[in-house]
Amino acid sequence: MSSLEARMDLLSECINIGLGRAAESLNRMCGSHVVLSAPEIRVLNRPCLLAAASNRAAVFDGVFLPFAGAMRGLTSLAFARADALALVDALIEAMGMTEVSEQMRLDTLREVGNVVLVGVLGTMGSMLGLHVEYQPLFTGNDLSPLLAVADACRTVTLYVRARFSLERFQATGEILVVLAEEGFAALTAALEAKILA
Repeated sequence: MSSLEARMDLLSECINIGLGRAAESLNRMCGSHVVLSAPEIRVLNRPCLLAAASNRAAVFDGVFLPFAGAMRGLTSLAFARADALALVDALIEAMGMTEVSEQMRLDTLREVGNVVLVGVLGTMGSMLGLHVEYQPLFTGNDLSPLLAVADACRTVTLYVRARFSLERFQATGEILVVLAEEGFAALTAALEAKILA
């Protein structure tokens, strides 16, 4: 196995453990069995990020979480609008609520984003010894915040296709982690050190 393959395997393990922890938190939140998996994990350069942004459906919902520390950048959990609405409805139904406001729906989506993004970043940070400081979370309907970070400094993007399963319901979201180049270098060095340990 090459060094690159070993790093990607360890990164995948970190992300899947983080998604498992996020699923446990969502289970407690809604009292229903939520399963999260990552069938696809890739590293994207800036042209690929631009292509991903331009190929996205025009209408989607995203939760964004800026972070600082050894890994500095911005991460997002993005859903096609239909998947976001269906996921929120399924979670609200699992919590036994009916006739909720649009603000409650938005708050539920924000909480899902918070749980998933902190779960993934926090697990990567703790497993690899990289301190992460979270900044205020926000929502949006396009990827322009990620592209703005990519424009502001040299960056590398981690792309994760995340599959949410909630009883008979399934949705797919995309986790995009835009890291400043030095943050990606710190992540790569930490992965290499963990493999050699």
